[in-house]
Amino acid sequence: MKIYIYQVFERFWHWMQVLLIFALAITGLEIHGTFEIFGYRTAVWIHDTSAWSFLILIVFAIFWHFTTGEWRQYKPTMKLVKEQIEYYITGIFRGAEHPTNKLVYNKFNPLQRFTYLGLKILVIPVMGISGLAYMYLNYPNQGFQLAGLDIVAYIHTAGAYFLIVFVIIHVYLTTTGHKPLSAIIAMITGWEEVDEKGARAMLADEMEVALKITKARLRTNGDKSELLDEALAETEEKLGVKKEEKFRDVVANSGAGYFRINRDGIYEEVNKAWACLYKFETPEDVIGKHYSLSRTEEEFEELEITFKKVLEGETIPHGEVTRVCQDGSIGHHTVTMTPVMHNKEIVGVEGFILDTTARLLAEKELLENKIRLEQILAERDGK
Repeated sequence: MKIYIYQVFERFWHWMQVLLIFALAITGLEIHGTFEIFGYRTAVWIHDTSAWSFLILIVFAIFWHFTTGEWRQYKPTMKLVKEQIEYYITGIFRGAEHPTNKLVYNKFNPLQRFTYLGLKILVIPVMGISGLAYMYLNYPNQGFQLAGLDIVAYIHTAGAYFLIVFVIIHVYLTTTGHKPLSAIIAMITGWEEVDEKGARAMLADEMEVALKITKARLRTNGDKSELLDEALAETEEKLGVKKEEKFRDVVANSGAGYFRINRDGIYEEVNKAWACLYKFETPEDVIGKHYSLSRTEEEFEELEITFKKVLEGETIPHGEVTRVCQDGSIGHHTVTMTPVMHNKEIVGVEGFILDTTARLLAEKELLENKIRLEQILAERDGK
């Protein structure tokens, strides 16, 4: 199974870093006299140009990380650090399971978080500052002068060798994924191939996000949402089992309704929970029909927009929607949709739904009771 992990700018930013670090390393070694490829003067020009390009790229990357919220991916955590170290030291050589899963909302394991954060707040700034000092603080006609740049050169060179070692280790670790080249291909296409364990983790993650979105809305209305807290705990417990289960079985065991729709909007598969929520007798009653059969006109227009986005590669927690059941009754649920891949092409959409009808009806009843009570109090005060 494949999931869309890396966005377009994320991939552009990554490969531009690779190109610029490679250019800086080659020209830097030539400037130090290790070998000769471009000639000293040309190597200096390429090195300076690449350095400025790298700084510009970093500014755009910082802006992107904070506007998208992706900076949270680098927040350090001690959870599973010991397990991750043991995996890299011994587990990886005896075929042990990876202690963490790569997810849309959790792309880096604990050691990666510490390493990447260290690069961003320590190594890269030191390299940038020492490089700028080496370029601009050595000329008598400038306002600044340094008595000697030996220490700056040593720091800059040490940082460069650290980056080279990091790149070598990083390339090696990319081969430890589901398949040797799966991580590299994912950084090219954006789609990460995962095993069944990863698929279960992805589903749990998406369901947690969907539930938390609903819970946030409930808190806005002053609801403690204890029922959803219990549902979330139950979902995490059921999806955390070690049994070898297929993706659809995992959804069924969680009590969620599973569906798969082709690019033309035709249902290709639904599970019993889905059919039950829509009050169909069997899943077979739905197969071959268009997904518009279960939506009001307004909801259908909104869902069409979401459907098109998923066909373009996005995984979307659509939030709460209204469904029209087979008997004409109305129900409510949250829905999350993700692309279905086949031979590296998106062939449809699949996802799950979680029923929220009972909660909404309870909220409505509470609101009606509140209005009636206010009317009674107003009439009594009027007398």
